[in-house]
Amino acid sequence: MNPTIPTEKPLRILAATACIGYGFTEIALHRALGMGIDFIGADAGSMDPGPYYLGAGKAYVSPEAIERDLRLLLVASRRHDIPLIIGSAGGSGGNPHLQATREIVERIIQQERLDARLAVIGAEPPRDLIAQRLAAHRIHDLWPPVPLDESTIVHSERIVAMMGVEPLQEALRQGANVVLAGRCSDSAIYAAIPLMLGYDPALAWHLGKTIECGATIASPKTGQDCIIGTLGADYFTVEPGHPAKRCTPTKVAAHTMYENPSPYEFIEPSGIVSTKLCTYEALDDRIVKVQGTTFSHAARYTVKLEGVMHAGWRAVMFAGIRDPILISQIVPFTEQIQERTRAEAQALGIEPSQYSLTIRRYGLDAVSVIPSPRRGRCPTKSG
Repeated sequence: MNPTIPTEKPLRILAATACIGYGFTEIALHRALGMGIDFIGADAGSMDPGPYYLGAGKAYVSPEAIERDLRLLLVASRRHDIPLIIGSAGGSGGNPHLQATREIVERIIQQERLDARLAVIGAEPPRDLIAQRLAAHRIHDLWPPVPLDESTIVHSERIVAMMGVEPLQEALRQGANVVLAGRCSDSAIYAAIPLMLGYDPALAWHLGKTIECGATIASPKTGQDCIIGTLGADYFTVEPGHPAKRCTPTKVAAHTMYENPSPYEFIEPSGIVSTKLCTYEALDDRIVKVQGTTFSHAARYTVKLEGVMHAGWRAVMFAGIRDPILISQIVPFTEQIQERTRAEAQALGIEPSQYSLTIRRYGLDAVSVIPSPRRGRCPTKSG
């Protein structure tokens, strides 16, 4: 892929899902492809499940679910002759996660007889290199500060470095049309190609941040799905792939604060993106237009290191909810969970008769299926 200055034609990007294995609807995928997509991206990882999976070298999503999503995206990518970029392969993006995902990808390519040129990018730096950087005072704490010494580096089960756009771009320049990367910045998956083509880095990074979690920015939020991002010279737009969903300025603007300590800025390896001057405009009831993002290049390029060391054993934890908005909607919320489970199981060929899902709403009919007496009512007795 050769970098060129963008033409008048906006660049259209498909963000397939929040995480490979979480699923998406084929309706949304095919509708987006019918609109004309320039490339497909998908994140495949998250820190949400905790450090166990990074250390264990295991995926936190079933291989069947991962293969289902990858098959649909690989076939779509090659039949429409557009690049496919997958970041943070296998959930945590370490070498075993990358290798397991690679085996699935190569099997699909062979089974479907796809004309794919696959690039695989590792994200585990050599330990001696990390130790050298530490000795040279080139590794700095994030908040909250955690002491780091050479012993920690040596005895860590696994350490990954969250890459930016550059390794992805190099793979594309060398002719890859399917890029499978280890631990990777979510936004970089979607910013790599626009930056190669000369688009505004502020808008490219901001669009990447906005669509990194797929249909999380769309309503109604009933499971994961596809989002379409369109990048122009001085704006970008986002819209759901599924015709029954919609994006609103509030939802789109709010995602800037997702997993981010600042409501206006987020840090990427090459700089800081600021949304302080942004405007969010509803073009209709489904599409939101964004303008005004700015970008400041970093004085020093940085990557985030994520490491894990065995510290104990996992335990089960129960969590309570005190959010009055969610509590007021707890019944339809749990119904949505049941519907999402049904839809995702069906996508894997699992019928409702083949599994059971029981939800106990602790504090709301959790002890007994018989509703508890409401406040202000007294039980009656005869005699």
